[in-house]
Amino acid sequence: MTSPGDASSITPHPAPARYLSIDGLRLAAIDHGREGSREGPPILLLHGGMAHARWFDPLGPLLADVGRPVALDRRGHGESDWTVRERYGWERDLADVVEAMRILDPRRWVLVGHSQGGLLAGDLASRREAPLRGLVLLDAPLFLGTPAMRSTGDRLSRIPQMRWPSLESAVAGFRPFPLPHRIPPGRLARLASDSFKPDGEGGYTSRFHWKVFRADPGGGPGKGFADRLRRIDVPTLCLRGDASTILSAEDHEEMLRRIEGSRGVVVPDATHHLHVEQPRAVAAAIVAFVRDLPRD
Repeated sequence: MTSPGDASSITPHPAPARYLSIDGLRLAAIDHGREGSREGPPILLLHGGMAHARWFDPLGPLLADVGRPVALDRRGHGESDWTVRERYGWERDLADVVEAMRILDPRRWVLVGHSQGGLLAGDLASRREAPLRGLVLLDAPLFLGTPAMRSTGDRLSRIPQMRWPSLESAVAGFRPFPLPHRIPPGRLARLASDSFKPDGEGGYTSRFHWKVFRADPGGGPGKGFADRLRRIDVPTLCLRGDASTILSAEDHEEMLRRIEGSRGVVVPDATHHLHVEQPRAVAAAIVAFVRDLPRD
């Protein structure tokens, strides 16, 4: 199992977080745009489950040539606020994303979602309620109702909030989910250091609030997601890591069939964590896609 590496391999953050006030919570947003990038469309980057916006640090700056990339920490993740179990859930996440888009930029957005963030982005696109110009799904699963998926979800939902006596011990135990992965040691060390915070009792805990898993028992994004893809009517790009254990080659092809007019890309030498493992290849595909979008 690959270790996260040591502090000497950690690179600086490319951009600081700013905070949005949404539904009484502070949600963190990381703006990777630069001078001139606002001439292109705003691009919202949505992380996967248990992850955070810093997973997009390797990719975000590479998209600034064609738009204004902004990565959002969902409630209960990363640098955003935690709340009570009753205030988590799929519908609240959807509403948070729409409100963040409204606050950040009045124009139509390109949504880029990885894994569960891809489910969120795809669901928003299927509802046709958000101002979207395009959609990019990064290794988002197609079917969540399989026995393996249900078993994994049940197992994760029973895990308590994990704690460690020190940041060093927390970082040493960091493992991306799912394994295996091909994240370079320096990037893995950066992700590990960004994934924990003081717990207020002298130790450290995950920046992911495990109560999120208990907010949508038996519900959430899984019900009917594959069928809802047929309702998407914006240009769509679907990427898959060639060694992904989450989105099979067959499901990738089926996803493309269900989203009319969509295009697909398979990223070589990449697992489910393709945007961290091969950010330049992923960026090249997204940049080409955004440049081909109809002008507003």
